[in-house]
Order: sequence, then C-alpha cells, then structure tokens
Amino acid sequence: MDILWRLLLGHLLADFTFQTDFINHWKRTSLHGLLAHSLMHPVFCAALCWPYLGQTWAEYPALGLRFGGWTCIALIFVTHWIQDWWRIHAINRYRVPDNSAFFLWDQVVHLSVILALAPLSSASGDFGGFFPETWAPLGCLFVLVTHAGTVILYFVEKDADGAEFPSFDVKYLAIAERLVLALCFLLPSAPTAAAFAAGWFAVVAWLRRRRFFDLNPIPFYGGAALASACGLAARAVYYGG
Repeated sequence: MDILWRLLLGHLLADFTFQTDFINHWKRTSLHGLLAHSLMHPVFCAALCWPYLGQTWAEYPALGLRFGGWTCIALIFVTHWIQDWWRIHAINRYRVPDNSAFFLWDQVVHLSVILALAPLSSASGDFGGFFPETWAPLGCLFVLVTHAGTVILYFVEKDADGAEFPSFDVKYLAIAERLVLALCFLLPSAPTAAAFAAGWFAVVAWLRRRRFFDLNPIPFYGGAALASACGLAARAVYYGG
C-alpha cells in the first residue's frame, strides 16, 4: 500500500497542485503543453517511488504479463496523455460539456490505471495495513483540501450557476480558510479539535457576513464540508483511528 499511496500523491500533485492556470490553458491549446503536463506525472511518481522502482509491481499470470516499477511509471504517463488528449479533443471537437461528470470520469480513468498497476502489498512483501506510512496519505488529503478542492468546488459551482474559475485572490483565500479548518482537527484532544474547528468556522462565517471577503455559498459551505471530512480523515490517519 505504500507504493499505491505514493503514486496517488504523485498524481494529485501533478494534476492539481502543480497544474497552474498557465499549464492548464497550455495543455488545452497545444500538444506541447499537453506533453509537458503529462510528463509531470512520471516525474513526481518516480521521485516519490524511487526506492521501489526496481521491484515488480504488477503481475497478471493469466496474460503472462509482469511489470516492474519503471514500466508502470511509463504506462501511467502514456495512459494519462491519452486520456487528457481525448478529454480535450472531445470538448473542442464534439462540444462535450466540460462539467463535473466529465471531470469525474477523467479522474476515475487516471486513478483506475494507478490501482491496476500499484502493488497492494508493502515494499517488504506483506500487506502492511492500509496506512503503512502516514505521510503519503496525509499529503493526498492536503492536496484534496487545497488545490484539488478548488477544482472540485469550481465544477460543482459551474454546473449550478455557470460560475467562472475563481480569481487568484479568491482562490488562495478559500484555500487558506479550508486548510486552517482541516488543521484544527489535528489538535491532540478531540473536544479541543472540535471546539477550534467550530470556532474557526464561526469566525470565517462572521467575516463573510461582514463582507470582509466574498465567497459564494457553494465554495464556502462545500469547502467547509470538504475541509471537515479531510480533517477527520487526517486525524484518523495521524492518530491511528
């Protein structure tokens, strides 16, 4: 499971945290941009899984196939490029709506490839539990709260009322608000964590009512729900349940 979590973190970093607005626009308008974006995935995955790249990751005896780490990384790159090319082509050529459903389908394809290629046993050969190491799952939750959360909430709001992607200031203000709320759940005492989380949400809600910043209902309440869910999951990972 350690390799799986590292691959998931590599995917999230490449597809969200380091996919800037510039890269997102570049990949949608140029094959060079699409290649640059797709190459970020093997770079991050290889860096995070470096100690295990020489091992066998996936075996399919019925098909006579056996894939090592480097081969799996290459397959992740190729399939990511193909899926992203198809998504962009379908949007531009066939006018397929770039909505939440298409975004979800895109992520399901990418994650399914990772699940098919990543070994479920730990690097030592045994299962090792669902979280053999905590830093990679926590990293995944961090990306979900921050940049991935921005994209998820954007698509939900876009489907609801045609909203535009948030500006730089609004985007990072919302990220900071969600991140602080999620971090509240990592305080050692559960009652203290709940109190700080409730207090932070109340302060932010008051500031929003006073127009100190402008967050629409979906990114505000949806963001709070996402941050709370990720915070509780992070608490379970960090403290072992």
